[in-house]
Amino acid sequence: FIHAPHAQSYLRQSNGVRVYISEREDICTCKKDDFVCLSIDNNIYYVAYEDDFGPMNLPSIFEFCDMVDCHLTSFPTKKIVIQTLATPQSRTNGIFLIGAYMIMRRGFDMGKVISLCEPAMKLIVPYRDVSPGKQNFFLDVKDCWGGLVKAKALSWVDFGADGFDVEEYMALDDPLNADLHEIVPGKLIAMRGPIDATNGQNWQDVQRMDGSFSHRVFSPNHYVDILQQFDVQAVVRRNEPQYDKQAFVDAGIAVADLSFEDCTSPPVDVVAKFLAIAE
Repeated sequence: FIHAPHAQSYLRQSNGVRVYISEREDICTCKKDDFVCLSIDNNIYYVAYEDDFGPMNLPSIFEFCDMVDCHLTSFPTKKIVIQTLATPQSRTNGIFLIGAYMIMRRGFDMGKVISLCEPAMKLIVPYRDVSPGKQNFFLDVKDCWGGLVKAKALSWVDFGADGFDVEEYMALDDPLNADLHEIVPGKLIAMRGPIDATNGQNWQDVQRMDGSFSHRVFSPNHYVDILQQFDVQAVVRRNEPQYDKQAFVDAGIAVADLSFEDCTSPPVDVVAKFLAIAE
């Protein structure tokens, strides 16, 4: 991580290092003879719910990896400087993305990623829950890297030529389409709980008190075709039922009710029942 007083001297060193990270203001006055800049915040962004700011999702990581590889190839004699805003949140996302690139495209293990990023680790902050107010749990960048390492090792995520369908992911991720994610390929899917829409509609937009758009809800009928494409056999309702399960049952999809208090850890008996269904 380079700062303004030493930026130019760092970038002129012949030390074999080709990728750096810096706050935008720190190198804006440097002569760009030896480097090119890649701004994260101008190209990749996180859509916040409340005060959350990350981590970035898989399409963002994939896009960042492609951008870095493209810059390294297009400018073979220059150093690449990843630029962030001068905020802890932006720095954190930048460092997370660089570590993710090392894991997904360079095959580095956790030890090497942490070692290379260690000088910048004191400048970052942990990720927080989407819920507003006081937090009782924080997610460290190292935990996110560890998840990527594990997912890659298990082939749950693959950034190879035919391993990741960005368009499908983004279409299903969109809260106006499905708000659905395949967590374990061929095994587990997470989605927003369906709600019975009025007049038998497949989806319905919800307005705020002032009449502006708030969010979109989906009925079971909307999800049936999507779940059948993934060969889903059972749906587990974690919250209190807000829809008639018959649409799923008629489509050959079983429904199990395993509700427990929101924002809490599931009781042991709920965990046992869930694992039995999953297996």
